[in-house]
Amino acid sequence: MARLPLVDPEDGSADERARRILGAIRAGTGRDYNVFRAVANHPALLEALASFSASAYYLNSLRPSHRELAYLTASVVNECHY
Repeated sequence: MARLPLVDPEDGSADERARRILGAIRAGTGRDYNVFRAVANHPALLEALASFSASAYYLNSLRPSHRELAYLTASVVNECHY
């Protein structure tokens, strides 16, 4: 159960800026991520997180295999077993 309400990008009563950003994320990735939906309660923060995430995960010089290796290495080092 989420402690913060998750913004539904299809909810007409949600903030228009948040809906637009969530829609762009969905269009680019093909899915909704709850972390973005939670942060969408603060649209300015959502915009910053979306920009950072795009730069860190997709707009970089790493090949997908190296990016995945970095994720797995960080998980092992931080003992994240999920």
